[in-house]
Amino acid sequence: MIENKRILIIGGAGFIGTAITEQLYEKNEVVVADICDFNKSSLHLAGLDEKPFIRKVCIDATNKDEVINLGEDFDYIIHATAILGIHKVVEHSVATIDTNYSSCKNALELARRQKHLIKFLSFSTSEVYGRNVVDAQEDKDMSVGPAYEARWCYAASKIVCEHLIAGYSREYNVPSAIIRPFNVFGENRIGSNAMSSFLFKAMLNEKITIDGDGSQVRAWCHISDFVQGVIRALESNINGESYNIGNPDNVISILKLAGMIKEIVGSQSEIIVSNVYVPDVKNRTLSIDKAIKQLGYNPRIDLEKGICRMYKWASKLDRKLLTELL
Repeated sequence: MIENKRILIIGGAGFIGTAITEQLYEKNEVVVADICDFNKSSLHLAGLDEKPFIRKVCIDATNKDEVINLGEDFDYIIHATAILGIHKVVEHSVATIDTNYSSCKNALELARRQKHLIKFLSFSTSEVYGRNVVDAQEDKDMSVGPAYEARWCYAASKIVCEHLIAGYSREYNVPSAIIRPFNVFGENRIGSNAMSSFLFKAMLNEKITIDGDGSQVRAWCHISDFVQGVIRALESNINGESYNIGNPDNVISILKLAGMIKEIVGSQSEIIVSNVYVPDVKNRTLSIDKAIKQLGYNPRIDLEKGICRMYKWASKLDRKLLTELL
């Protein structure tokens, strides 16, 4: 149990940072550092931006001085800064690489200066396993697509960050853990992602367009299960390890996912399969054996139940906001 600790979450106003904050703020002091407009963040959507024991700090995580000036008395540092969303990554490849790498290096520089750091935790990506992976295991080689396809720059930057974290662990004794998330979804998720896009469009009865032929396979994990894995990694005495965190029981094709969401919502949306080629991951499923063994990780929420939870949350949002979130 993490109690009476000072916790810094860099990039903490986003979806994952918000969910972690929600779990920890009542019994700890949580500092959420982000560059975003907090009033348009997941933290605000969750109603956490004015809670006691949560301090908001506006910083640019790629600016070393601003990060270092956050202080030297944190027990936990969580690095969650990244440029996300396929469209943003493709259109802003240089910024993607720079943001992901620079923010990670600055966070590690801050971590090595701490007086009593218990754990530094950073988020990588399941895309480090390449275009086609079934039952991904952490000890297998990482892989990335060609440089002429801009989509893969995100995964490439995260691979470099994983090596950087390992280097700081070896050379500066920074106690660390790396999380490789697998298609996390749920309440307060905003930004470009398939689950949110399909759900919001279904609720608005708008056309749902699927890239490719819709046969792409993903394993989906509800945010509450995911955060359970993150907290267990923070609490663990094991350092220097990476973990797949997701739910291998929630495997479904993108086309079937769209159909499931449409049925749950009772939507009149038309599902359109574009059959247009875009660089993509064909299969992405995972093994969580390592997380089960070392962390006691145990995801429980099935896909339909998770979507219903997200739908219930989204139903409380007005139509204008739903449109803005697309």
